[in-house]
Amino acid sequence: METIQLYKQDAYNKTFKATVLQCEKEKDYYQITLDQTAFFPEGGGQYGDRGFLDNVIVFDTQIKEGVVYHKTKEPIEEGREVIGKIDWERRYCFMQNHSAEHMMSGFVHRHYGYQNVGFHLGEEEMTLDFDGILTMEQLLTLEKEVNEAIWENKEVIVSYPTKEELETIDYRSKKEIEGDMRIVTIDGVDCCACCAPHVQKTGEIGFAKVISVQKNKTGVRVTMIAGRWALQDYGKKQEEVHEISKMLSAKVGEVAKTVAKLKEEKEKLEYELVALRLQMIQQKAEKTPIVDGIACMETEGLSGKEVREVCNCLMEKAEIGVVLNRKEKDEEEFQYSIGSKEQDVRQISILLKEQLNGRGGGQPKMIQGTAVGTKAQVEKVLMDWREQRDE
Repeated sequence: METIQLYKQDAYNKTFKATVLQCEKEKDYYQITLDQTAFFPEGGGQYGDRGFLDNVIVFDTQIKEGVVYHKTKEPIEEGREVIGKIDWERRYCFMQNHSAEHMMSGFVHRHYGYQNVGFHLGEEEMTLDFDGILTMEQLLTLEKEVNEAIWENKEVIVSYPTKEELETIDYRSKKEIEGDMRIVTIDGVDCCACCAPHVQKTGEIGFAKVISVQKNKTGVRVTMIAGRWALQDYGKKQEEVHEISKMLSAKVGEVAKTVAKLKEEKEKLEYELVALRLQMIQQKAEKTPIVDGIACMETEGLSGKEVREVCNCLMEKAEIGVVLNRKEKDEEEFQYSIGSKEQDVRQISILLKEQLNGRGGGQPKMIQGTAVGTKAQVEKVLMDWREQRDE
């Protein structure tokens, strides 16, 4: 027997009386069916309601073939009359956001002709998938239009037209709708088939806010919030801005300007630090002794660019310039850069691969890569290379 779905008659029905028809054990929970319910089951991109049946917690609600299943951790005897109470704060947030989604989707369809091809109403935000590209600038213009319509306090009308009447109505449709077609209409904004509860007047939504937009398949995915969620999000972000303003000793309205100035100063200091660091490394390179035409220098924590710069300095003073850079002093693996203005050093990378588990390569005048070993082992590789070259 199909469950009488009270939420279709009155979305504001918070409590109700019902009789338990069946209570079935399913793994680690129970599925309870009632003769009637105000609990909205999961559907149309929206989670099922939560709440209580007497003192038993309902943690989820599902529907199958017209029968609504209330999931609980405790059993309730069949035939018992219970008082159902839904988690109204959560449900009302869902109603506010779902109605706002209809408004945004309606305006997107009206202005751009795009369809809402995916909708998910989570616990703190919702996502809307459209089959066309929208920029954040376009969405903010649409957001303004949505909010203007919200503040006009338009009526949200729910109707069940006949098949003949449906043929005369221009409405957006969702594939998951089954049975009698339920149409939700907001005059001048949207007309859409939907099974979920909605607010009675758009003014109840308060306001809606687009959070982000990202590419999704051939269209975009828009994240937005409305109602209580939007207010909570605003409050949280306002607190964060106040905290940042305190840390920066800046007025709230000048936080972005102050951060931009700090970023500019940081980049300047980083540039000066890199230049000073490179100067110190170059001075160390100039003092590196030359042994048999080879200047070999060990370093720590240099960037790839710095390793190459040091190698260039060594190449200016010796036949072969060698830089062995380790992340930490005692680490066995090292990053190398070996170069020469006169010699083809590519054969050295082959010997490093054979003898010191080397990886890398490069051009005739400079090779780069990684290997494992000591400075003495690298010097032996260089001696082997020279012997092969001179044969």
